Amino acid sequence: MRSVQRDATQAQIAAAAGINESTLSRLLSTHLEHFALVLAHAGLKVVPAENICVKPETYRAMAHIARCALADQTTADRLIFEDDE
Repeated sequence: MRSVQRDATQAQIAAAAGINESTLSRLLSTHLEHFALVLAHAGLKVVPAENICVKPETYRAMAHIARCALADQTTADRLIFEDDE
């Protein structure tokens, strides 16, 4: 979690949370693992904001459709969008 690149600086995150930057730094350095465990035990996980999460059964269905479509080269070729511009 520490290595994930963010658009916001630690100062901006602290301001948004209404806490001092040094307080945020201390929380991250001493309690980050605890926060992650609390979220995990609540059935939650943190992902980058630009990621799209789907239910496992939805992912399996999408993966199955993709595998079937790409298994046949003719079908795979028809899936390619060509822009005439």
